[in-house]
Amino acid sequence: MKKTALIFIALSSIILLAWNAQAKNNENAPVFHFETNMPHGYEKIELQGDLATLVGPNAIEAGASDDAVYIGFNEDLGNVNITIYNGMGGVVYSTVVNSGVQSVVIIPFSGVASGSYIVELNNANGYAEGDFEHD
Repeated sequence: MKKTALIFIALSSIILLAWNAQAKNNENAPVFHFETNMPHGYEKIELQGDLATLVGPNAIEAGASDDAVYIGFNEDLGNVNITIYNGMGGVVYSTVVNSGVQSVVIIPFSGVASGSYIVELNNANGYAEGDFEHD
């Protein structure tokens, strides 16, 4: 009986020490972070809304060029709906992206009429939107 009690106490102590060590190691765990750089030739789209600043001030980068719209996720925001509206409010483009898997989305935008457009990003935690001109 004494042997069983000693073994139980020893195993419990080892488990407790391992659990405590694991908890201390997780305190300094790095934050999940992507590094993206908007390619040259894109004019920055200023995003407004809580999703743009939820995780950090540079959680999402957006830009537009003559033939494409660029969306870069610097943080994992989960599934994000991306919708582009024309000046009349009509949907020009819509998709859902898992930002944890795909950190860069380049949307072809050639052959689209000149004018003002709005790009909207939203997920379960919020939204961000910004407007841009397409020539």
